[in-house]
Amino acid sequence: MGLVYADTSALFPYFHPKDQFAAVVTEAARKHAPDFVYWSFLQYELRHNIRQSRTDSYRAIAWEAVRAAEKTQARLRWQPDLKCDSLIEAADQFSAQNALTYGAGSADFLHVAAARRLSSVVAVEEFCTCDAEQATLAPSVGLGVRLFES
Repeated sequence: MGLVYADTSALFPYFHPKDQFAAVVTEAARKHAPDFVYWSFLQYELRHNIRQSRTDSYRAIAWEAVRAAEKTQARLRWQPDLKCDSLIEAADQFSAQNALTYGAGSADFLHVAAARRLSSVVAVEEFCTCDAEQATLAPSVGLGVRLFES
């Protein structure tokens, strides 16, 4: 498999072994060996969520795994075309057109807008999420979706 946009709900369990979705996300990653889109907002959101996760050894494992993946670019592919300011503007426009139609939150719109923008430049195989609202929103812009359920 090629490049995959995994929102934080799907990327977090890839690194955190005790997340409720860890088993299904890890199995899919082992089976398909995707490279994940990585950009500044996703990096911030993932790191923030790990910092807020339980204060046991699993948080430390997740933190070390993310940092190692960032340093080695193992599975995480930095996307310089994804810039926060322009994507926030695109997400705002997308929200203005669809906020009343979809129950997705503001960051959900931002992730879908980022995946849509990137898919216009490179092939994005699918949009992966554990969030049912995002899974409903992403196809509205032509993205193929994989919804992970625990």
